[in-house]
Amino acid sequence: MALRVGIARRIKLEWLDAAAWKAATETDAAEIRKYLDELLRPECRGKEARRKTITALTRIWITVPQEHRSLQQRALRMLVEGSSDTRIWLHWGMTLLAYPFFRDIADIIGRLLALQDEVSLQQIYRRLTEKWGERSYLYRVARHVVRSMVDWDVLQDTSVRGVYVPTQRLETSSAEVQLWLLEALLLAEATPAVILQQLPQLPTAFPFDMNISAAHIRRSERFDVQRQGLDLDLVTIADP
Repeated sequence: MALRVGIARRIKLEWLDAAAWKAATETDAAEIRKYLDELLRPECRGKEARRKTITALTRIWITVPQEHRSLQQRALRMLVEGSSDTRIWLHWGMTLLAYPFFRDIADIIGRLLALQDEVSLQQIYRRLTEKWGERSYLYRVARHVVRSMVDWDVLQDTSVRGVYVPTQRLETSSAEVQLWLLEALLLAEATPAVILQQLPQLPTAFPFDMNISAAHIRRSERFDVQRQGLDLDLVTIADP
């Protein structure tokens, strides 16, 4: 299986903020890369490290595939018009879509935290190798992703090196933001359909307090909800 790592070093929240805000105001990708290069130069002195970081940031927010362009545009609008506390929701969804490797780590962490109070890098690594195989750089890259999550304040260090606990789940009163993230979560899933009641509880959504109702999801034009059997509702992305 080809491994698109993408996050080859820690990605700071302020860098994601800068990439997203620039994407909302600038359409020239070359200009955005130039802006990010200047921004990162003080902290990423190595040209190759800087290039890789810029590539990760632009893949998340700028060079988005056509099938995710509508989601990106709506996210950029919410970023400009909404409150600052929703930006993590938007960064999270766009990163899940850009990098399946990030999505797998988020899924592993979410599943582990559903069973226990903390999670270790070794546990994450063991589960990653079951899917991605034994690769010499897998542990290092996984550590960069987890350190990024710590910087985004969705995980927190403990007194034991390589062991993390979740922070308080993030809340938002915006139904639009929650529905947007649910759409991103569903698009990032390997299966096209999810049980309606389980959608807000997907492991990849572990940092967020999803209090959106099933009725809200049913009313959204972004989802198609179909009854299967007597009491099972499956939700998929609605056809455009």
